[in-house]
Formats: sequence, C-alpha cells, structure tokens
Amino acid sequence: DLSIGPLVENGALNAHYSSRTTVHGVSSDYGAEIDAWIQRHLYYPPEAAQRGEEGGSSVHVILDRDGHVFKVFETSSSGSVELDASTMGMFQGAQLPPVPPDMKDQFINFDVTINYILVRN
Repeated sequence: DLSIGPLVENGALNAHYSSRTTVHGVSSDYGAEIDAWIQRHLYYPPEAAQRGEEGGSSVHVILDRDGHVFKVFETSSSGSVELDASTMGMFQGAQLPPVPPDMKDQFINFDVTINYILVRN
C-alpha cells in the first residue's frame, strides 16, 4: 500500500500542508512582517483536509496604527467554508505588527491571499 494514509487521524491533521501568501498594499518590508505573522497563525482545518479541500482564500484587512485589526472582509472564496473561516478568523480581533512610522495613514489597508495546499507525497 503506497497511500499516504488518512489526512486526519485522531482529530489531528496528519498531512503536511503549505501555504503561499501574497500581501498587496504595503511596503515589501512590512509585507514580510505580515507574512511571518500569518505563517505563525496559519491553521488548516482538519475537516477541510479530510475532505481534500484546497484553494485560495482572500481578505481585505484594515489595521489601525498599533496593528489592531479594525475590519476584515472576505474578497474571494476558496470554495470551502472551513478554509474561508480559517482565513477570516485569523484576522478577526487580531494584533499584527505595528505599522511602520514611515506609513503615515491612520488606517492601513491591504489584501491577503492564502493558498491552502495539501502536500501529498
């Protein structure tokens, strides 16, 4: 048997996964900070993995200067309720890195796309 086994086992994700994240609307340095924050907070819902659900989920995020998420809106669906909820939930009420001093606006707007990918060996 050369199958990789169940994607979810005992309620935990039993598959490797990766994500590709794109952040648009901020400087590349601050975008890298946001991407690092996303990688630390990324969650692949086991229910979605068990069904083999993958795809890109996009949101528009509005931050205050301290990095608190003021609002988050879904802009594109992955087609999976769980993956979209994971993306939205990651940002709702979250504290991201503070906005750099060279960015002068009171609120910072940016777009994020997270591509959820199950890695099958």
